[in-house]
Amino acid sequence: MNSKDIKNRLARTWIPFFSRFGNFLPIQELTIPHILSHENAVVISPAASGKTEAVIAPLIENLIEKDSFNADPASLKILYISPTRALVNDLYRRLVDPITYCGVSFGRKTGDRPGLDYEKLPNVLLTTPESFDSLLTRHPKIFSGLKNVVLDEIHLLDNTPRGDQLRVLLRRLRKINDKLQYCALSATIDDLDIGSRYFPNAKVCFLKSTREIEYLLIPNKNFVQKFFEIAAQQGLKKILVFFNARSLAEAFSQEFNYPPFQDAILVHHASLQKQRREEVEKQMNNSNRAILCATSTLELGIDIGDVDCIVLFRPPFDISSLLQRIGRGNRRTNKLFAVCVYTNEWEKILFETFFDCAIKGKLFEKRYQPSLSVIPQQIYSYLYQRRRIGATLKSIYSILVPVYTEEQVKTVFKKLIDDSMVKETRSGIYFDSYNLEKKIEWGKIHSNIAEVSFGEYDVYNVGSGRLIGRIYYLKKRFILGGRCWETAQIVEKEKKVYATFIGNAPVVAKVFEGKGAGNYNYLLAPVLKKRIFPEMDIKEFPLAFDGTNTLILHLFGNLYGFIIADSLDEQGIDAMDVEGKMLVLNRYQITDGRFPLPEVDSIKKIIGRNIARLEDALGSGAYFYDLPGKYRIEDHYLSLDISGFLDFLSSIKLVNVDMQDFKKGLKKLK
Repeated sequence: MNSKDIKNRLARTWIPFFSRFGNFLPIQELTIPHILSHENAVVISPAASGKTEAVIAPLIENLIEKDSFNADPASLKILYISPTRALVNDLYRRLVDPITYCGVSFGRKTGDRPGLDYEKLPNVLLTTPESFDSLLTRHPKIFSGLKNVVLDEIHLLDNTPRGDQLRVLLRRLRKINDKLQYCALSATIDDLDIGSRYFPNAKVCFLKSTREIEYLLIPNKNFVQKFFEIAAQQGLKKILVFFNARSLAEAFSQEFNYPPFQDAILVHHASLQKQRREEVEKQMNNSNRAILCATSTLELGIDIGDVDCIVLFRPPFDISSLLQRIGRGNRRTNKLFAVCVYTNEWEKILFETFFDCAIKGKLFEKRYQPSLSVIPQQIYSYLYQRRRIGATLKSIYSILVPVYTEEQVKTVFKKLIDDSMVKETRSGIYFDSYNLEKKIEWGKIHSNIAEVSFGEYDVYNVGSGRLIGRIYYLKKRFILGGRCWETAQIVEKEKKVYATFIGNAPVVAKVFEGKGAGNYNYLLAPVLKKRIFPEMDIKEFPLAFDGTNTLILHLFGNLYGFIIADSLDEQGIDAMDVEGKMLVLNRYQITDGRFPLPEVDSIKKIIGRNIARLEDALGSGAYFYDLPGKYRIEDHYLSLDISGFLDFLSSIKLVNVDMQDFKKGLKKLK
């Protein structure tokens, strides 16, 4: 189908969705014919390439050309699931005019906007996985007339507890309505089979990025002054700066506050109150000149207008994150431009490697593994859906298998019975316990996002009483929202702080730290090693001897380095990891060229001793501690992809190098 044919087929949606552009973008020409033909589709292309319109316009075209739509105008037809509330709100602003122009009703439901008229449902509903869970649990009948399901930014959910939650929810939905067309949207990823986890017969519409990537590396010393010079030379007016920790975003909001950007510095991160974040997004969108200091909250497609330049302060956690961040800028051109700030030579190597891989389209993403913590959450949710008649163990298996095995479900279910979370009222018929039902009634069961509460305080302006945001480490003076505050009163029982605004002063304290380990995939290690020892084969790693000690340069990152060293230590080998880069084996010499493999039992013992530490690093889900003890270990084991990691270690060949050459390589990592 050529462009003219597509335009003719979109008789009702061409004008509101595409006429202002005058033509279709490549991903739209590729995708729209499949959607019009009622095929299931996975649409994979870079940010800002037109994926949303490529899916929603033909879905609405198909919807309004059917007589049945006019006969049943107050029912839900298209369910559009997006990862975050912010994205739902942004999509609503973008789509409300073209959708309503077509005579189709449009709504949204999130935790922030819970109201929905169940007697007069919108034809198109925007929601999050958590609100979808709530709707399916409380009002399953509203999905009986549903025609289409759209999974937006699926790469942000996949391979996480929220992604597996969505997989199970879709299985539950198919028990109500199995005549659905599915579409999934994703940024560029390695795994083109991602859609098959969520729905059958997925047609992949894949478009590689054609945008040129250009980047400039500068050291941290006097970085703000250097960047202002670059901004003046290139005429940069709207700048988005990404930081890996909230403390840095807050601190640099003061550093940037000089002409020509004085009083035009904004801050955006998850601990700011929702209303304040939306104000910042609107300000950035409407500004002609501004610098926005942000964390990963703005990696997503939230509309902040055209951005002239992306700045990355220190490398992001992986290549996908780098692409997501730089894709937010220069949307009016065919070239991505980023300024990257490194604090040492190792960060410079990481930047160079990440960009090289991004340009080649190799992302080195973690292999998919199921998240076991979703099992208890979905059992609770499903039993509440069946609260009037109960559910059998067989019906519970049917919604959780094949995402999980029957043995896994059976083992978790037994613990829930033993813990009185689930009760058996009649023989073989199960319900949520009374206390759990009360919790569910308050909507406290639908999220797999782990909440961190230790040391976390809500901060209120003592003058206005308005909620400002949250801090994790309480100080007498602190920075929040780019402003300085002083603690006036602490209500410890309620975890509240009342603070006084003391002005836009220099940095006085760091109050935020980023959550999670942020380690890149171990498969990237051979690529990084080639930059240090370019003469070596891709699977060869350098080994050197220091007396009776063995030194191995591995570059696996802190998480895997810690797992290896502690597991070998458990086996009686005096092992130490150095910064996730080098393994030191004291009084132990390797003679066969093989990497010393930790035993599975040793690894599981180390995981068991570090459950809480790893739970924070791996993002294990809100119901992780509802798992039996052995499954908490197994969940971490799967999330770390230990089986794949051990296979990888087995494929490595260690090559003995002279200690002087080994030390030269180490100097590049400092």
